[in-house]
Amino acid sequence: MQTRKEKVRIQAIDEQGNPLSNATISIKQNKLRFPFGCAINKNILSNTAYQDWFTSRFGVTAFEDEMKWYSTEATRGQVDYSVPDAMMAFAKQHNIAVRGHNVIWDDPKYQSGWVNSLSPSDFRTAVQARVGSVMTRYRGRLIAWDVVNENMHFSFVESKLGQNASSVIYNSAGKTDGLTTLFLNEYDTIEKSGDGAASPAKYLQKLKEIQSFPGNANLRMGIGLESHFTVPNLPYMRASLDTLASANVPIWLTEVDVQGNPAQQVRDLRCKNYNLPSYRASSNCSGGVRLLSCRR
Repeated sequence: MQTRKEKVRIQAIDEQGNPLSNATISIKQNKLRFPFGCAINKNILSNTAYQDWFTSRFGVTAFEDEMKWYSTEATRGQVDYSVPDAMMAFAKQHNIAVRGHNVIWDDPKYQSGWVNSLSPSDFRTAVQARVGSVMTRYRGRLIAWDVVNENMHFSFVESKLGQNASSVIYNSAGKTDGLTTLFLNEYDTIEKSGDGAASPAKYLQKLKEIQSFPGNANLRMGIGLESHFTVPNLPYMRASLDTLASANVPIWLTEVDVQGNPAQQVRDLRCKNYNLPSYRASSNCSGGVRLLSCRR
């Protein structure tokens, strides 16, 4: 396995700054330098075993469902952030960084009934309200936003608002919280070579499309790769990441899971990821005893 090492020079001194000879030094790593995370759900608020398991292992998180539109506005106009607010407070208490997941989900399966019933005009208004509501509430408190989730495989907002709908939403997101990185979160870009909808080349094309939309040139964009592996093809993954790195934006593995017995494969994934200088990796997995088992 590859490792990254640096030489460290340690000098023990007394209160006056004089070197101490024959000093015994003990070093304990209290925090991972490598950003490694795990998704959480609302059960963590009342389960101390869950809390202890999570806080002793991870420094980054995303909420499974609690920040999503169908959770915070199950009924039109009745917005409730009480649960994600409590989860944000828990994360802050334990110095856990939070990724915002997600603002809009482009998969038609994950829309509330009232959203499906809207006319295009009313849907546009509702989307604008959603972006302004959730992003204003958590502005400056997150390390990332998944803005229009999985909009290379799905096109719910585009079917309602036109081909440039996602680019328009990213534009609104940038105006609402322009200091937080806005991610294009997608699956099958590095997992398998046979999914033409989200290949590395198609991904870069979509990213360029969003960035080239009027007003989006200076957006703080990021590449989010869900990373739902059956058996990781590490050479293909490495080549795909090298291709994506040409965009010169942060790259995160956002929802890593590996089927079967994942321990060695996860170590290989972390090792490969850590040694690519152009990106950072975060594995956001669901709670429990399974190493990496995530929900999109």
